[in-house]
Amino acid sequence: MSKQLLYYCLILFSINAQAQQLTLNGVYRGRDLYIQNPYNNKKGTYCVQSISVNNRTVSTSPNASALTVDLSGFSLNDSIAIIVFHYADCSPKILNPRVLQPGGGFSIIQTSADNASVSWITNGEQDKDAYYELERLNLAGWEVLMKIEAKGDIDNNQYSIGVVHYAGQNEFRVHYVSKSSSSYSEIFDFYSTADPISFYPIDEVDELISLSKATEFKIKDDDGNVYKKGYALDIFVQDLKPGEYILEIENREEVFFKPEPEDY
Repeated sequence: MSKQLLYYCLILFSINAQAQQLTLNGVYRGRDLYIQNPYNNKKGTYCVQSISVNNRTVSTSPNASALTVDLSGFSLNDSIAIIVFHYADCSPKILNPRVLQPGGGFSIIQTSADNASVSWITNGEQDKDAYYELERLNLAGWEVLMKIEAKGDIDNNQYSIGVVHYAGQNEFRVHYVSKSSSSYSEIFDFYSTADPISFYPIDEVDELISLSKATEFKIKDDDGNVYKKGYALDIFVQDLKPGEYILEIENREEVFFKPEPEDY
């Protein structure tokens, strides 16, 4: 063996003797891996020497204290093996090792409501483009109150949305929508002890319906034809033809009559 080759082998052996491996195995769950890379004062360099993903080197001598292992090229549930080579006298730290752990799938694990809001907790989100729809049951069916983006963390995610409840019983459900799936929470309810919205006049209305509180309303007939709708405190009905109508407010229906105009 030549002196030059022997010298090269000794250097290589010295480097390998100083290196240690940190190995992680798992599956891709839609998230990158983050590594804390401490500075090695003894060697005047950072701790991590190189990083490989599925036997392919993706980073060498990274010169930063915070490293990101980009896994976006994988598909969900692809097998992944990551090896972090580092100096023996220092230790890098995996900041989010659970991103490689196989999950049990998405689930809405808790729902609740109070006087001012509706809340829920989820587990197993994977799709970064997923979203939630908070729905409430009304006379016409399920109505979407609000749509919000999912946080996308694999571990527990908490959400809370401010809601103005109907007086009395309110029924809700949470709809999760992602590229690969769609699921609903169980229906949950909340009973509001607030006074129901009242209106005047009660039976016959000539020109104006006055509500005790501004709210969404709808005026329709028995066949479901809608003549007026909106959000108001006072509802003007002088342009309605004489007849019987239904005032829909606060998830309830009230019947009123528009009389024939009096002759003078």
